Amino acid sequence: MFDLASAVFGDFQDSIVATFGDSLGWVVGHALIVGTVALLWFTWTGRNHIRKESGWDNSTLLDMATVTALTLAQYAVYTGTLGYPIGASLGVAFAGTMFVRWCVNVLN
Repeated sequence: MFDLASAVFGDFQDSIVATFGDSLGWVVGHALIVGTVALLWFTWTGRNHIRKESGWDNSTLLDMATVTALTLAQYAVYTGTLGYPIGASLGVAFAGTMFVRWCVNVLN
């Protein structure tokens, strides 16, 4: 039988198999894939309801996406290139992103 969970999760699937055994580990790994796909599907189909009922407009959602993308990009540089620890990388990346956001919103 094809093991899609090993292709998707890699070493994490090996940990699941080591914890639950071969058969149950296969089931747990594939249940995680099905659950993730279902969560993404329900989020995608309900996106208009979320946008309309949350009180957030498109500019707020765009601002949140931009802050997240800039923070993750800086995090990748800090951990991958500079070798900072995870906590410090997240803190410095988020602080840098908030500073750039402040500069754009206030100084612009």
